[in-house]
Amino acid sequence: MYVKIYLKPLLNERSAEMNFKDKGNKKWTSLMLTAHREKLRELKKREKNRKKTVLDDQEKAAINSKLQQALQNNLEVKIKYYEDKRYKTVIGVIETVDINRKELIIDERKIKFTNLLDVKLK
Repeated sequence: MYVKIYLKPLLNERSAEMNFKDKGNKKWTSLMLTAHREKLRELKKREKNRKKTVLDDQEKAAINSKLQQALQNNLEVKIKYYEDKRYKTVIGVIETVDINRKELIIDERKIKFTNLLDVKLK
């Protein structure tokens, strides 16, 4: 015979409001040193404040010429781009360029032209 356990009678008022899907650091903060907690807070602040760098016209022209060269000669490229408040890098051969949507596809990843930061030919 199975025993049914009801959570609401077992929990006090404050913990009943807590979200059970929370898998962040809340569970582990009691085991952390204060210096670790401070560093984690600083890291979260830096990640929230990370903004995309603005490219000038010369940098955009250089990226454009490298992309054209890579497309024409089917060269492998290393692309640095901005997505979800992070800087990401992908290496591969450009599959297609969609001018209507203003994006390129490399290794099944769609990268908007406005998010491109740097292109290096391999």
